[in-house]
Amino acid sequence: MGLELGIRLRGSVADLDAQRVLRDLSHLVTLLGLLEDAQLQTDRASALRSTWAVSGLGLGSVKMSLSPLEPRGGADFPMLEHVPELAIAGFEAVERTPRVPDSWNTRIVLEAERATRHLGTDSAHALVLTLLVDGEERRSVEVTRRASTNARTAIKARSSSLGSVIGTLDSVSVHKRKRAGLWTARGRRVDLRFDAEGQEEVASLLGQRVEVWGRLSRNLDDDVLSIQARRFFGLQQPGQGRRLADLRGIAPGLTGGQDVDLYLERLRGTS
Repeated sequence: MGLELGIRLRGSVADLDAQRVLRDLSHLVTLLGLLEDAQLQTDRASALRSTWAVSGLGLGSVKMSLSPLEPRGGADFPMLEHVPELAIAGFEAVERTPRVPDSWNTRIVLEAERATRHLGTDSAHALVLTLLVDGEERRSVEVTRRASTNARTAIKARSSSLGSVIGTLDSVSVHKRKRAGLWTARGRRVDLRFDAEGQEEVASLLGQRVEVWGRLSRNLDDDVLSIQARRFFGLQQPGQGRRLADLRGIAPGLTGGQDVDLYLERLRGTS
């Protein structure tokens, strides 16, 4: 199945500034890379992301299509072919209402704002994104400057509370600011901020599943965007619980003095 992302920028060609159009398209490609990061639940430098090919280019207007070119860094073509669908679904949501769409995060919303801030306010000057499967249109969305306005509102909206978040620690930075990425089970990245006192503990928990307690910042959808960490608790990975045969001391007389494994075998024989 050949999957592509169709891109059409409506408006008079004579009124379209080439530098601005290329910059906006660059933000759109960056957005695809951020969606890839979210699917892989990691942060990557732009040079390490998968690349996209210009698989179609129309003359006389801004009309083109993109398709996966070279997967990198743990990605594959099936995952990349899912990215345009996530992009279209997200733009549909942010065009309608000021919120962070499902499978998006604030970094993706910020890039969407940059890619749409120069669009017109009506259909005649909109950006049209289309999901193409073997050249056939399957789904499309019309995006106007409203998306940029809604994206800015969604990014700025905040509420604060005390609580905890469970996720996997990734991508620690200790240069100008001490930060890390915390990837939740829903595939969302939470910006983790910590003090110098927590630097050694964060480094020791890198790549592990943890519970972080602190002050949470949330968006309009009540999704946690960032956490100012105060305490860290290491957790077991799913499926790493103890075996029944390893449990000792819960009911000392239960097995009648027999070894636990032997007692369980005897139970199986009488079932």
